Amino acid sequence: MIEAGATVKVLKSGQILYAKTVNVSGAGVLLRFDEPAPLAVGDPVDCEFRVAPAYGSPLPFWSVGDVVRLEGCRVAIALKAGGFCPLTSEQAASDSLGV
Repeated sequence: MIEAGATVKVLKSGQILYAKTVNVSGAGVLLRFDEPAPLAVGDPVDCEFRVAPAYGSPLPFWSVGDVVRLEGCRVAIALKAGGFCPLTSEQAASDSLGV
């Protein structure tokens, strides 16, 4: 289990919500909110996570998906696509190399 902070943007309303990850897999994520989230099954969302590897700074990860289950303060999201974002120092190095 990976616990990370999560920022969820509800695409239909533009609302930004904050949660913690409960469980993460290659197909989806289960999030825990402090209170029931204003989401419905089928809602498309953008998610951003800050995963902290054992060796250093948090690594930003983004994904897009759809809400597939609601259980009180827990929301399951099926992920469609995503990837790791370059860290600021890595992006600056790539920019200077013209990559």
